[in-house]
Amino acid sequence: MSTGLPPIGSEIPRSMLAMGATLEIGGATVQVDLRGGIKERVDVNPDAPHDSVTLRPVGFQVTGELPDGRTVTLAQADADTGSAGALRISRHLPLTYELLDVVPVTLTLSGPDGEDVVASAVDPLVLVTEDVTQFPTQGDLSSLEAPVAFAVTDASSTVVARLVTFPVKSGGI
Repeated sequence: MSTGLPPIGSEIPRSMLAMGATLEIGGATVQVDLRGGIKERVDVNPDAPHDSVTLRPVGFQVTGELPDGRTVTLAQADADTGSAGALRISRHLPLTYELLDVVPVTLTLSGPDGEDVVASAVDPLVLVTEDVTQFPTQGDLSSLEAPVAFAVTDASSTVVARLVTFPVKSGGI
């Protein structure tokens, strides 16, 4: 019997495109288009094995060019953090899902001077996608559950940037 969920153990890649993502960097607000992708491993969700699966990120990176010429990259921080999202059946007829992507990320700002600034997300990036009709997604729009603050990893833990909006389409783009 098919549940409509992807097979356990499979790794599913999806392309990603976030047009007009909003970043706050050093007190300035900028818009940037971010392109890249995510790959997630499908695992059993022990809390609801018949209606959902756990999605563990095994690769995530999106990159874009800022108006000042610097490059910004959001990348998965560590594959072994235990962070996991989920794909849940929200309605059986017609079959509809809710997708939750949870990814611990770093932000890297690369400038022409060769000096990179690397900051880690205080909390994981969480994307919510509702009313998904197929998985992998085919251009479905996700949104941030909450803005993501990035702090340098020195003793001060100073927040250097915030991802305020991340309207990202994934799969089939």
